[in-house]
Amino acid sequence: MALAKSAKPAVTVFRFDDSSDDGPELDISGAANKASTKVSGSSTPKVEQGVDLSGKKKIIFFVGRGKTGKTTGIRWLAETAIASDRVLLMADMDSTNDSFSQYIDGVSRPSDPSNPAIALKWLDRLLQHALQTGTSLLVDLGGGDTTLRRLVTQLPDLVSLFEEAGFAVIVFYAVGPQEEDLSPLATMMGLDFQPTAMAIVLNEAMAEIGESRETAFARIFHHSAFRTAVGRGAVPVWMPRLLPAQAVEIRRLPFRDAVEGRTGQGKTGLGPFDRSRVFNWLRTMDANFSGIKTWLP
Repeated sequence: MALAKSAKPAVTVFRFDDSSDDGPELDISGAANKASTKVSGSSTPKVEQGVDLSGKKKIIFFVGRGKTGKTTGIRWLAETAIASDRVLLMADMDSTNDSFSQYIDGVSRPSDPSNPAIALKWLDRLLQHALQTGTSLLVDLGGGDTTLRRLVTQLPDLVSLFEEAGFAVIVFYAVGPQEEDLSPLATMMGLDFQPTAMAIVLNEAMAEIGESRETAFARIFHHSAFRTAVGRGAVPVWMPRLLPAQAVEIRRLPFRDAVEGRTGQGKTGLGPFDRSRVFNWLRTMDANFSGIKTWLP
């Protein structure tokens, strides 16, 4: 199966049944809600073309609560960069789930990511290293992680420091259908953290089988945190369901190796149907992320 060709991207419109949106939204951010702004227009946002970040080095933070697909998303970003032979620093700072560093070679990790002082000092040095060497960086952060929050509090001009050096600071927020999944996004907006670009990665795998993604994510689309982020330029992007995800994970296989039928840590590779499913998932990811292709590392 050839992976060079990408599916032709199409404009996706978020539609959902308003009747499923009963009851008030969940208060997920406390004081962070004070930073919300009203967003005019329809509550059915479109996936739009993101700002062009071609030619810039990237500082990318991938954030998400557990079970939102963060590991799948960041693995895809890393593998895409590696397949293109791009130079990239990678870091796993998720204190509760070190899957990123387990799957990808060359991913750095603090000696004790659960220790706030160690994690903050380590991230500080890592970011300075990326800035001084002019190297793009991809960082995995857990949803409850406070490291970036504390660093932004100490350095409110963090983004401008990187932008002045020709970098773009990008945040990908992995989100499922639960309103609590928007908490990391709401928290950072509450700190008035405004990266160069941000994407909200909507994980279809978290929707109930048989339920349309638009219906499953209806309350997400209506939530003020989501609407405020979109009003500030955030780009919503669908991450499709990967049916053989578990089969790929237990073999510790890169996605493209799974397509090629390699075995990884298993005794056998994927069967032809699951190989085809991974192949088509990769094509759909390329198509869905085509509007923000220049944001990728």
